[in-house]
Amino acid sequence: MMATDLHHLIHAKEAAALDFEKTDGNNGDSGNKSAEANNDGASSGAFCSHFPEIANGNNGNKNGNSALPTGYAMLRGEKDRPGLYYLEPDSDRPPHWICSPLYVLAMTRNDHGSEWGRLLEWHDAEGRQHRWAMPLEMTQGDGVELCRELVRNGLLIAPGGAARNRLIGYLVTAKPGHLVRCTDRVGWHGNAFALWDGVIGSNDGEGLHLQSERDESLGMSQAGTLAGWRELVAALAIGNSRLVFAMSLAFAAPLARFANENGGFHLMGSSSVGKSTALYLAASVWGHPDSYPHKWRTTSNGLEGICLGRNDLLLILDELAQVDPREAGENAYMIANGQGKVRATRNGLARSPARWRTLFLSAGEIGLAEHMRQAGKQIRAGQEIRLVEIAADAGRGIGLFDTLHELAGGDVLAQRLADLTRQQHGTAGRAFLAALTEPATLASLPAILKQGRASFLAEDVPAGADGQVKRVAGRFALVGSAGELATHFGLTGWQPGEATAAAVRLFGEWLAARGGAGSSEVREGIAAVRAFLEAHGESRFTPWDAAEQDNAKTINRAGFRRADDGGTWFYVLPEAFRREVCRGFNAAHVAAAMAERGLLKTDRDRNTSKQRMPGLGGGPKPCYLITPAIWNETEEPRHAS
Repeated sequence: MMATDLHHLIHAKEAAALDFEKTDGNNGDSGNKSAEANNDGASSGAFCSHFPEIANGNNGNKNGNSALPTGYAMLRGEKDRPGLYYLEPDSDRPPHWICSPLYVLAMTRNDHGSEWGRLLEWHDAEGRQHRWAMPLEMTQGDGVELCRELVRNGLLIAPGGAARNRLIGYLVTAKPGHLVRCTDRVGWHGNAFALWDGVIGSNDGEGLHLQSERDESLGMSQAGTLAGWRELVAALAIGNSRLVFAMSLAFAAPLARFANENGGFHLMGSSSVGKSTALYLAASVWGHPDSYPHKWRTTSNGLEGICLGRNDLLLILDELAQVDPREAGENAYMIANGQGKVRATRNGLARSPARWRTLFLSAGEIGLAEHMRQAGKQIRAGQEIRLVEIAADAGRGIGLFDTLHELAGGDVLAQRLADLTRQQHGTAGRAFLAALTEPATLASLPAILKQGRASFLAEDVPAGADGQVKRVAGRFALVGSAGELATHFGLTGWQPGEATAAAVRLFGEWLAARGGAGSSEVREGIAAVRAFLEAHGESRFTPWDAAEQDNAKTINRAGFRRADDGGTWFYVLPEAFRREVCRGFNAAHVAAAMAERGLLKTDRDRNTSKQRMPGLGGGPKPCYLITPAIWNETEEPRHAS
């Protein structure tokens, strides 16, 4: 896809109405400032889904309107201890202090109208703001766990059961007059994007709040400014295909929803080639380069939780070799498919499985197929295309890099980028979301991404490519388009076309390493046939001209072999071909592909050939007649004469 076409389409769809310097100033200097971490996700200014002051109960709680239940008051006078008080009816006793100021902002519920609760707000002793969507079910009991959670996060509560009961009464009977949708997942919810520290965008005025038992921050901190990240970090990626691609992939993750894409990329190479540098730069789009990535070494249950925390965001997994090779393929499949295991509830019914949508970047010294072979497992085509392998070495003699930007060496550049990403991170991703959630941009995104994919397939994918190749090409196209969008929004400082060129180059390298644009299953199936002949060609195939008494010496015979001036022909018995030679593959598909390529001599309208074989009386019998061309097979199909 030409970058100029993408930018023209953006302008045509009126998606460029964004003042990027203003975005840089607002997001980098105000909204992008990291809220100090707390376990309940403190809100953070510009990115919080806001609540109208008149309707949300906040104003009511502070000024005493109907949001406050009868008998309760919020006192903030100089002579009174600030907080929530209870006034006994028809009594001259002074008000009873219950807790420090605690406001009920809204009633909460999920998308299905259940899991009702209250959105609470308070400040701790250091002035740090806390917001928590309290499950209403926590009020059904003695209130001890509820109070523990509030106290743990800085709210002061009077001791004793009376104070707890009055606090529960306040929370249950408060009337904030505003509804908020509560979710336990980061990512897109309608036209709004929920992050651990706030919400970007809006859903027709409806509030949205993220509340989860998991620590959703997961390294998504912010430091520096967008301008600093662009001029110091992104600038050093220019001309380095792997770095540009990794950063573009980080921008692509929130776009997967609009392009209906999933899956990942695996950077493969030795420990000294510089894979970590690519991971640092990709992570810096969303958070801290040291804490945003995860390791492959985790249980499948733990991996589900990590994926949920990266819904609609980039998932980064390092050190593939650390995961059990028996589980590696299934884990890759699970991440790309976006669904966890189906588990049973207490009464034996099926519980809804965890679901997510993510693109992921992996790294390791070996690839998925090699790792699985250590456990005697064979990679399937579906696993292979879900985790696309890319050589980490750019082939320029300086490891991961194509250019060093006049620095002394690759190690110097790698260290420079490691230091810079620790100082500048987390701002670009939020600015990207702010640009995406502009109404004009949201409306045009499907068309922009569809056009980008169509251009990539037309210009950079060989004619007649297998569907698997086209599917992977669509993912490369999305990454290129995402990088171009980020450039168009003024976030990267790259020239138009930089991200597209990186995606096209790496796709070409992947295609060449794969062996062409044909079916992966067919290619691997033919390779399995060749491997079987290499291993058992002498021991399990009886020589054609062997004496009758020698035939019995072939143990566990798979067929016969006959040599002529053109090479050796193998007459494979049908059951041996299906059960052993093509084990793990569809034998009929493999045979058809071999016939197309001239690797099988066949009779008309079938993939077998009837031959009279020595020692097998009763006339000609079907076999799979493998030609000598099996040893010099090319990717292009051709028919045997």
